[in-house]
Amino acid sequence: MLLLLLLLLLLLQLLLLLLLLLLLLLLLLLLLLLLLLLLLLLLLLLPLLLLLLLLLLLLLLLLLLLLLLLLLLLLLLLLVLLLLVLLLLVLLLLPPPPPPPPPPQPPPPPCLLLLLLLLLPLLLLLLPLLLLLLLLLLLPTTTTTTTTTTSTTTTTTYSTTTTTTTSTTTTTTTTTTTTTTTTTTTTTTTTITTTTTTTTTTTTTTTTTTTTPPPPPPPPPPPPFTVTKNVFTQWLLLQLIAHIGGHACFTNSPCFYGILTTTVHVYLRHIFLGHLS
Repeated sequence: MLLLLLLLLLLLQLLLLLLLLLLLLLLLLLLLLLLLLLLLLLLLLLPLLLLLLLLLLLLLLLLLLLLLLLLLLLLLLLLVLLLLVLLLLVLLLLPPPPPPPPPPQPPPPPCLLLLLLLLLPLLLLLLPLLLLLLLLLLLPTTTTTTTTTTSTTTTTTYSTTTTTTTSTTTTTTTTTTTTTTTTTTTTTTTTITTTTTTTTTTTTTTTTTTTTPPPPPPPPPPPPFTVTKNVFTQWLLLQLIAHIGGHACFTNSPCFYGILTTTVHVYLRHIFLGHLS
């Protein structure tokens, strides 16, 4: 970036040098013209133009001084340009020295100094341009010389003529406004049809109550089988008579004992079951 800036400033300085050279050429041409005018005046009117000659000499001196100043500035600019070119060559061509290990790295060259060095010649170039502009503004624009045979009169008139041209332009703008009114009649017929639907819902609720009579109470359990002792005794006797009558072995003692044991067994069984009260 720094190198690019330096190159750009160098280009600008070269352009300004060219401009100064052109100005010097113009000044030289002006000096030549003034010298020619002086020679003509001397040849034509020797005793009458002493004042004019003095003025012209002063102008010539001023122009010479300006030329000298411009030359000095050009020399300074050339010197600065040479210095800048040398700096660029040093920066581009010389390799940076290898930094020793213990000391720190050397700081880069200051950019501000280089920029100041580049800007100074630009300022020096701009100053003579401003001086030349001021001189050109101060120079007289019109010179009139009047000569009479009887009396010699020299009149120098500085006249400035300002011509003002006024141009009046009349512009007529006609605006035609056409208003079109459109009336739109919209008839809207709205038919509202209302349909009423009546729904009748008849709900018939039939409640059937069935009364179930309670079940009859269960019959009482039959009384337990009880036999009185008298009845049982009578029954036993009847059994004994039947067995005895049915058996021919009445006289047979084993058969009699068998019937007796059976009867006693039945009796004891009824007693055990609780049939006897």
